[in-house]
Amino acid sequence: MLGGSAAWGMALALFGISPNPWMGLAFLVLAGVADTVAVVSRGTIVQLHTPNALLGRVVAAEQIVGQAGPDVGNMRGGLIAATTSGMTALVSGGLLCVAMVTLIGAATPELRRSSRTPPSESQRPTLPIPARRTNLTGPRR
Repeated sequence: MLGGSAAWGMALALFGISPNPWMGLAFLVLAGVADTVAVVSRGTIVQLHTPNALLGRVVAAEQIVGQAGPDVGNMRGGLIAATTSGMTALVSGGLLCVAMVTLIGAATPELRRSSRTPPSESQRPTLPIPARRTNLTGPRR
């Protein structure tokens, strides 16, 4: 996940300084591949390392971040491009992405060591599942 995210940022920065459209297209293809790796890896990590009782909530939160994050980045890029240039917005955004991935990777060693294989049942985090209410017609107490 970290490698895919860093490669995505670097590909965008290189797209910003690409000298011709064909090279720019190659960097955009690389960015797309790297983004796919990052998104699939993130989803896999969430599903493998989240207790079953919380999985729906955590996946929903991950989807919100995955959908809203690019919009925040687009706003940042638009504001920078409006005051400087598109090239500056792409290069600075890509390098900022690489810097943040590096910081997050350095701060979370367990994320760097995250395995692609599912943990055994004894290693998988669990939470007690609360008892379900059977009487759904009465007031909640």
